[in-house]
Amino acid sequence: VNADEIAITVGGGLGESDIGGPLMNIIPRSGGNIFSGTAFYNTAGEWSSGKNLTSEIVALNPNLRQNPGVITAYDMSASFGCPIVRDKLWFFGSYRDLSTQVAMDGISANANAGNAARWDWVGSPINARLVQDRTMWIGRMMGQFGKHRVRMNSEYQHRCEGTPLKVETKG
Repeated sequence: VNADEIAITVGGGLGESDIGGPLMNIIPRSGGNIFSGTAFYNTAGEWSSGKNLTSEIVALNPNLRQNPGVITAYDMSASFGCPIVRDKLWFFGSYRDLSTQVAMDGISANANAGNAARWDWVGSPINARLVQDRTMWIGRMMGQFGKHRVRMNSEYQHRCEGTPLKVETKG
């Protein structure tokens, strides 16, 4: 979504590089003279997890248990490019948010987590979960000034990873 062009050269010993091996050149998107954009959404969860632990397999090894799998997961992104001043100044921006929650088998959550009146640990019937979340914002402007082209780029990333205190807590 954020690249206009990606060129990979697999031959070695070229004049553009002082070392041999693959060479990759990425040209980032920076807008253009037309309004354009893309959007993407993907999701998964308990509803999409397979269960392949059959009674025959358990009979061979009674200690096997079904893996808890993914509780919820999503990945969404959108990008948009447009001219600010036709043939002179352009804008491109993108946003991406992705999150995955996986149950941590054998680790129970604390039923008293977040309760300031209770300092003791009490097991919960809900397994603890690992949350991995990332949000990214990218903004670019490009200007043409005579023979010179000037680009400006700004990027923000927020990453959250860990186990929340409560099931309702988001990453």
